[in-house]
Amino acid sequence: MKRIATIVVVLGLCCGNNLAAAQTLKVVELYRWVDFAIEAPGAASGIDLWDVEGSCVWTHEASGRQRSSTLWYSGSGDVYVYRFGGSFPGRWKGRTKSRVSALDGLELAVEVVPSVNPKRTGWSGQLPGAPTAWAHQRGAEGDLAKRTPVLIMMPELRSWHDDPEGMRSFVAEFNDHHGFNGGHLSTVGRGWFQVDSTDDLDNAPAAPDVRTFDAIEAAASEWSERGGWLHLWMWGKGDSGDFSNLPGGFNGPQSRRLHRYVAARLGPVPGWSMGIGWDVEFWADETKVKWWLDALIPRLGGWHHWIGHRYSDSDIGQGHDPEPANQGRYLDRGIRWNTLRPGNEQYAGWEHWSSMTSNAEIDAGLAAVPDRPMMSEDRFRRREGRWPQKDLGSDDAILAEIPRWANRGVAAIYGRSLGSGAGGSEVWPNHAAIKAVIESLDE
Repeated sequence: MKRIATIVVVLGLCCGNNLAAAQTLKVVELYRWVDFAIEAPGAASGIDLWDVEGSCVWTHEASGRQRSSTLWYSGSGDVYVYRFGGSFPGRWKGRTKSRVSALDGLELAVEVVPSVNPKRTGWSGQLPGAPTAWAHQRGAEGDLAKRTPVLIMMPELRSWHDDPEGMRSFVAEFNDHHGFNGGHLSTVGRGWFQVDSTDDLDNAPAAPDVRTFDAIEAAASEWSERGGWLHLWMWGKGDSGDFSNLPGGFNGPQSRRLHRYVAARLGPVPGWSMGIGWDVEFWADETKVKWWLDALIPRLGGWHHWIGHRYSDSDIGQGHDPEPANQGRYLDRGIRWNTLRPGNEQYAGWEHWSSMTSNAEIDAGLAAVPDRPMMSEDRFRRREGRWPQKDLGSDDAILAEIPRWANRGVAAIYGRSLGSGAGGSEVWPNHAAIKAVIESLDE
């Protein structure tokens, strides 16, 4: 029996939860997303509210393109959500499937209308004929355009999750005044379950923290509105970062639930890419990395996001230097781990030292994995500390580094940290010169 969801027509980023039975259509601007919130009392009979499942297949009327989204629990009452991302203009129709009758067989519809913001960009993808290029949707028809990420280190999520205006002010500073076209969020880790905590994962709360998702969605949207990127690390080293420490292990019920929520909430949201974390060969193995990639990427439902990891390619023990990738040597294990998924899904991520990596060594990285984009995923930092051999020696050094990497199509992360205590990067005194360099890049 055909049933119709009760919904409300709303223009904008996402829709509220008001319900109106007479309406079956929602409207959203291109490169934004929209939510269908559905009240389903009793849906979690015999299971946890967070484990109620459902899916929706969306079909573009004009082209036949399809996307697939999965159900997520809102964290409030008996409200569950199907989310849709407007990746191409025109009418989309969705039909839901769930074991829960109130969530099954719903016919949903979305009209994707032109964006009022010409700078806004959508989901990523691989450019035909340019497999190593970073690209995302731009313009009125959803076409891919090259845009190499030049990323700034953002404050840790826990420091601004309840201060979205502070986050937007940071983004405005580094986009408007420095020219960076994206931001980088360091290890989320325990924050997936408790946004303001850095405690160990072995006693993490079972449910995902909705505040974490709200904050990441806000940051991704802020960069998307400005034509940019958000890159984040899901996990990392240590007790609060290595997801094998989760109750049940790296592939246990808690980890699998979180994968469902990352895909359900963030898949239909444009503007982000994700790495499993940094120096993965020091705390992970191929089985763990491959499971993470295989369990996450197919769930994204056709909304493309580059997924990968930072591999430093050490073959000489736990964290000893110099690392081979920093010498321009891309060893077999690193190449294999960077190609566990096809080239149109997984980017190649390496650690390089900006002061020691030659142009030829950058080119060697591109040649080692020529079927996908590449990110130099350590931070190129201006700082004083224990790693002077890997850092920028002066504020002006960044002016040469940015074009060296970006004009080769290699994404990179930059930051300045000279002891002010500021979260994320400090303001660069030569920000006008940095902006001029970024605006002159060969895109």
